[in-house]
Amino acid sequence: MKNKNSYIQKYFLTLFIVLISICNYAQKIKIEKGEIKLDEKTIGYVEGKKPLFKIYNLDKSASITAELKNVPNAESLTLPWIEIKNEASGKANEIEFRSRKFSSFNYDRSIIYELFDRNFITAEGLNLEGLNNFINGESTGISARRLGVQNDVENAAILADTYQLEIGDNGVIYSIKAQNPDPNDKIIGYIQMTSPSANGDLKYEVGDLDNKLIATWFAKGGTYSGYDKFLNQELITYDNKVFRAAFDNRGNPIGYKMSKDITAMNIVRVLVANGYTLGSQYSITQNK
Repeated sequence: MKNKNSYIQKYFLTLFIVLISICNYAQKIKIEKGEIKLDEKTIGYVEGKKPLFKIYNLDKSASITAELKNVPNAESLTLPWIEIKNEASGKANEIEFRSRKFSSFNYDRSIIYELFDRNFITAEGLNLEGLNNFINGESTGISARRLGVQNDVENAAILADTYQLEIGDNGVIYSIKAQNPDPNDKIIGYIQMTSPSANGDLKYEVGDLDNKLIATWFAKGGTYSGYDKFLNQELITYDNKVFRAAFDNRGNPIGYKMSKDITAMNIVRVLVANGYTLGSQYSITQNK
């Protein structure tokens, strides 16, 4: 019994220490009239408004700027990134939001949390050494990557536009680039929706004119044989290529028609833009 009581005491002591550690770690940041407060202690100052903020240390002898950057026409849920700049040198580097404290209603506080998460701001204020090492170090290349991806998206959209795609209420996909024996036949494939699918969510399947399954799209938590990740608003092709295609239910506010289904059109456009032009292998000119 004595050993059991000793074990229980050690268990609760360990639990108490863990809880104290968690409480100490979960420090709260707030901004009041430009003062940056960490657990009610003022550690610096911030001024400005979206997208540009200036952050000072406690005696305002040093500062950095933090500017929110975004790709034009990005999806609505895409988070911006932050350009951190030393105004004196003009040098800058970039970070992405990774903190769970992000809020679109409090960009200034979200930035401070992000800097705090990386130890660029501490309980003593701006970590100037850490900031300067980061700013003068190797570029993270976030803007180049984000803008490059956006250019790829825009080019793909332009390519998809050239096909002048349409979808009928019966799921038939039409394109002016159809290569059928009858030049008036503009059918290139078919799309069907399954709701709910086997996993309880929405699924679309796209087939060509040879009844070959070209791609399967899942709204959430989709699984596909031979692929070891969940598919969320993504399609997977017969040759295991994965592409994102956004869910959008705005086309059918009242009742449902496949011809008005924006999600279905998004899926087909993504396929065509990435070289899956459907049709038939027996067409006049074989699809590439």
